[in-house]
Amino acid sequence: MAKKIKQQLRQLYVATFLGFVVILAMRICNDVYRNVKYWEVKSPEFLVCDVIATIAVCYVFLYIIGWWATYNQKHQSSLWKEYGVTVAISFAVIGCDMAVRGYLQYHRFYSIKEEIVPLVLSALFGCICYGILRHSIDEDERRRLQIEQAELKNEQLNSELRALRAQYHPHFLFNALNTIYFQIGPENEAPRHTIELLSEILRYQINCGSEKVPLQKEIEYLKKDISFRRLRCSDKLSLKVDFSIMEDDQNDMIYPLMFIPLVENAFKYIGGSELSIDIKMFKTGNQLTFTIINSVPPIDAQMPLKTKTGTGLDNLRRRLSLLYPDHHTLELTKNNDFYSAKLSLTL
Repeated sequence: MAKKIKQQLRQLYVATFLGFVVILAMRICNDVYRNVKYWEVKSPEFLVCDVIATIAVCYVFLYIIGWWATYNQKHQSSLWKEYGVTVAISFAVIGCDMAVRGYLQYHRFYSIKEEIVPLVLSALFGCICYGILRHSIDEDERRRLQIEQAELKNEQLNSELRALRAQYHPHFLFNALNTIYFQIGPENEAPRHTIELLSEILRYQINCGSEKVPLQKEIEYLKKDISFRRLRCSDKLSLKVDFSIMEDDQNDMIYPLMFIPLVENAFKYIGGSELSIDIKMFKTGNQLTFTIINSVPPIDAQMPLKTKTGTGLDNLRRRLSLLYPDHHTLELTKNNDFYSAKLSLTL
């Protein structure tokens, strides 16, 4: 709110300065060759009203070309179009202003000859103001992108630092799992298989780092993680997994561990009379889509969930904003029977 007020005040200051510059330029262009002193011919009240009206028109004009500059920054119009429309806006605003002033002050409309100088000056000042505004908006956008890139780089460095700090603990954990694995007899295939799954999952999480990985490796990791989580669930669970990715698309590069928070939430909050989880991944063009739908307990039974913080989803949104800015959509839907999540990434 304070930023918006500050911006409006700055625009008012600029409009006031521009208003005085326009009045001075008009007086020089009109009065010199006429040999007329405008401030002596007109009354003080008229001059004050003239100044206020000019500042008001400049404020409106700056607001319009400010919107036009913002629009072009997003849509990248051609240079001819940008300044052509700016000139047209200048003619329209000043033309309307002169028509209203002529009718109120002299009960007539200005002639074409009388309007030429104000229109030319307005077009000149309009193009200058537009160029300054456009440059300012481009600079703000450049600074914003630099900040985002710096945040992304800092996040990557922090991730690498956390991985370096945790190197000892994974080695210890892997050695412990390896010891347990060989303590279990070969006839006990189920627990040995569980330990193998857990080891492979942890190894991928630690070794993938913060760089992009092939989509195929991420899919293999997801399948193993889903299989491991399935071991802890009831036999009543209906689990459907469909990764419909063409072989040519499996080499696409993506940032790792983007989908796992959604899988974790689905297994964590599953409930209801008929337990079910439906997981799908497919690619359309350059759009990779991951959907997961899980049954949930009735709303009456979900009261304790209000205390949950949603840290996993918050972290996911943060990573998406840093790694896939303007190239992702995350849709979360919940009703009495199901909770669905849909994450789309533009590769």
